Amino acid sequence: MLSDELLARQFHAFHRLNLEYIASLRGMQPQDITRLLDKGIRGNLHRSGENDAVMPGLQAHLEWQAATVFTQSQALSQDKERLRKQLLADSQGSFSLYRAGMGADFASKQLSESLVVSAADAQQRVLLAERMLNDALSANEYNYRAHFELGWMYLFLLDKLPEAAFHLNIAVQQAEPCNPLFAQFARRHLADAWYGLQEFGKAAELALSVLPHAVPGDLEVRYELSRYLAAGGETQAAAQQLAQVVGRSPLYYVQAQAEPDFAGKPELAGVLQDLRSVRVQRIQHYVHAQWQQNALASLALPDQIDSGALFLQVVEQHERVMTHLPYVTLSQREQQIGARILAASQQRIIHEVRLRSRHYEQVAEKERQRWSWVNQTGGALVHISTILLLASLMFYLLRFVLDLFGIGNLLDADAMVGNILGSMLLLGSAGITLLQFVPWGMKKLLVKQVELDNTVSFLKSSSPQNTAHG
Repeated sequence: MLSDELLARQFHAFHRLNLEYIASLRGMQPQDITRLLDKGIRGNLHRSGENDAVMPGLQAHLEWQAATVFTQSQALSQDKERLRKQLLADSQGSFSLYRAGMGADFASKQLSESLVVSAADAQQRVLLAERMLNDALSANEYNYRAHFELGWMYLFLLDKLPEAAFHLNIAVQQAEPCNPLFAQFARRHLADAWYGLQEFGKAAELALSVLPHAVPGDLEVRYELSRYLAAGGETQAAAQQLAQVVGRSPLYYVQAQAEPDFAGKPELAGVLQDLRSVRVQRIQHYVHAQWQQNALASLALPDQIDSGALFLQVVEQHERVMTHLPYVTLSQREQQIGARILAASQQRIIHEVRLRSRHYEQVAEKERQRWSWVNQTGGALVHISTILLLASLMFYLLRFVLDLFGIGNLLDADAMVGNILGSMLLLGSAGITLLQFVPWGMKKLLVKQVELDNTVSFLKSSSPQNTAHG
């Protein structure tokens, strides 16, 4: 595992150009490479004042990038082993050539160890590796891997850019006839050396020559080219190259936001903003297309509720939110965001129908309370008529008992009881009528409320969530 001190010294950038060769030196595994990529891009974001909260969403892309770097590092290691065996075979009978091959191998080991020790020990190992590589080249100047490692050391560890450009150029020339793939790899480092020397035109020209030979899906080469073009002031060409990279990978979109070479260049900032707009437009298109297929779009809702207007309200609200979402979230969750907007639209419609139902319920309750005195009067009249009826019954019962004793004539008041029964019937009829009184318009309100409640039940039962559970 590489030390944190090395991370602070070497992996201050996301660009994986340096990492490809270090991975081959150290025999790193994909999880280690993922960790270094994560460390590098977080460092870039922090230095540019950006938030690294988007990094968990980039995990899958980081792992894919690490797997690509791992594959490249394995190819470099295998190529190195093949070249070592070839050099040893060619050195038969020549001690100087054999010593040169062994010296180059030992120098590579020193470079590898320098990546995991303290700064003081690392400096000693790097200087020893430099001396041994120079000795190896003095004995065998055609060892292009020794030229490359010396150039790589000057470029990344010793900051001797002219020397780095010199040795990397020789490595490119010597590897071209026998190992064109490695020559392309060395050419990318040579471009980086010219970039460090502020020869941006040369750097861009080299990167452009590498581009046709890049592995499909390898976006790093094109990203390097956009950096060199931007640094050289060719912002329009840089923007074209950048658009092809960040449009295909949210990882590079995040990195481009923190890229020093792109800072202060409106054309490049416009590329990033346009890509965000494209993502938002794609989500909008998906949402509107799915809404047209939704039954709610054509369903006639009660009380003149416009489902389309409610849908547009929800979409506008989510569009305002999407303008603040990280590009990573927009790119990775297009359909989930669209599905969420559709679900929110349906919930908004259900909520509106329920609100209308409650509104009518409240209006009906207010009307009922307003006219409750009519029903209360009816109840009182029914109560009085019941009392009069009971009084009349008690009168006839008492007279019946007195008739048994022969004194029934004492309660001879049929006329008065008849008046009481007549009053009872009048009051009872009036009371029953008042009890059944319903305020004007109340029935219409109740019918609307029932219709709205039934609509809510139907919408909830036909919602995608309930269908999925079913």
